[in-house]
Amino acid sequence: MSARSRSRSRFSTGREWSTATETADGQRAARLATLLGHDGDQAAPLFPLGHWLHFSEDDVPMSELGADGHAALGGFMPPVPLPRRMWAGSDLTFHAPILPGQAIERVTTIESITEKTGSTGPLCFVKLRHEVSAAGVLATTDRHTIVYREATSAPEGSAAKPPREDPAVPDEWDWSRSVRPSEVMLFRYSALTFNSHRIHYDHPYVTEVEGYPGLVTHGPLTATLLLDAFMTTHPEAAVTGYRFTAKSPLFANKQIHLVGRETEAGVHDLQAVAPGGKTAVAATVTTKN
Repeated sequence: MSARSRSRSRFSTGREWSTATETADGQRAARLATLLGHDGDQAAPLFPLGHWLHFSEDDVPMSELGADGHAALGGFMPPVPLPRRMWAGSDLTFHAPILPGQAIERVTTIESITEKTGSTGPLCFVKLRHEVSAAGVLATTDRHTIVYREATSAPEGSAAKPPREDPAVPDEWDWSRSVRPSEVMLFRYSALTFNSHRIHYDHPYVTEVEGYPGLVTHGPLTATLLLDAFMTTHPEAAVTGYRFTAKSPLFANKQIHLVGRETEAGVHDLQAVAPGGKTAVAATVTTKN
């Protein structure tokens, strides 16, 4: 079991607004390994993105959840007047490993709030800086961007469109791996990260309210699958940084090609390719060889 404490300060950019503490959980890390198809080792260092298994933003009383299942805006998150939200990407630097049993602390700062107008209407990008320390040593810096948008009045995708055919494996990459996240995988990842956003498990909600054609695959899950594919292909590489941007949503039971290539020494471009051949997630990994 992990111990938790959390303090909050008034929302403003450029200031610490949340501090949370936990104990790095080897059992959760082993379950993530199982989800990824590996043998789980509760004594092994956490996967580089293992801090995502802790510090859930939805770890609030049921009374503090919004209609979408996330923690209501204006509480833990800033009171952005746009109801729909998605994880737009992260820029991570890995300073030191996190070991099971270590005390870990995350300090979160709001770095910027930027309003834009896109093809779907007004957007608001909130950039957070999470600094995660393990046993008092800075382990991970995670700059995390969330995008908020207006509610839709009609399906955007939507279920009326015929399903796209599985794309051929791209041939211009150094390596590739194909995955097809199922409803069970999405459920397990939601449970593992205590993510209660309804777009990942509530089919009537995601299709009838948010207008998607099916359950949405978590952006962090796709990012995890992509980084795991790289690390499996490059078992000797020491990952020092990982940056990814979500360009379009992915959906349960749709085939994804995870691909990568080295662009220069210690720098690799990665992509998650959606049905139809479109880039859904673009990423860069840096390594120390």
